[in-house]
Amino acid sequence: MKPVIKVGLAIGICAIIFSVLFTGLETKESSTSTAMVGEIVPTFELPEVMDTSVLLNESLFQQQPLTLLNVWAAWCGICKTEHHFLHQLKEQGITIIGLDYRDDRIAAKQVLEKTGSPYQAVIFDPRGSLAMDLGVFGTPTTFLIDQKGVILHRFTGALDEKKWQREFADFFEE
Repeated sequence: MKPVIKVGLAIGICAIIFSVLFTGLETKESSTSTAMVGEIVPTFELPEVMDTSVLLNESLFQQQPLTLLNVWAAWCGICKTEHHFLHQLKEQGITIIGLDYRDDRIAAKQVLEKTGSPYQAVIFDPRGSLAMDLGVFGTPTTFLIDQKGVILHRFTGALDEKKWQREFADFFEE
């Protein structure tokens, strides 16, 4: 076999392997997981990402009839694509609490300072303890929580208008 063909074949095989691995790393969209749906948000006390002297707990969810808890991270590429839509939800009056999952606090702060924060507050969860208690297996994951702290719905994947209408909008209609 000619050297040019061998190199081309090797590059092709590498490209196929790379694409398979890359697509495997993306969080798969799912609302079929019922993990924690119907359960109370676990108790926690974790710092606020912008000011670690402020400790946050499950009472965050008692302030509004419905609150979204959005699990995200600065290192999460699809979280960044979702961020713009979360700003739209905030403008519509939807209360969103962020859960910064297994992240570097400075990187998370930089993302929020650069893009603006759609969150009322951001829980800093560097070890992922709260996320694990919630059964999170990928980012972004969004939970809908009522004023009693009961998890009503869960969706894993990046939210956009279509997914919002399918997954969450009915909860907010009066």
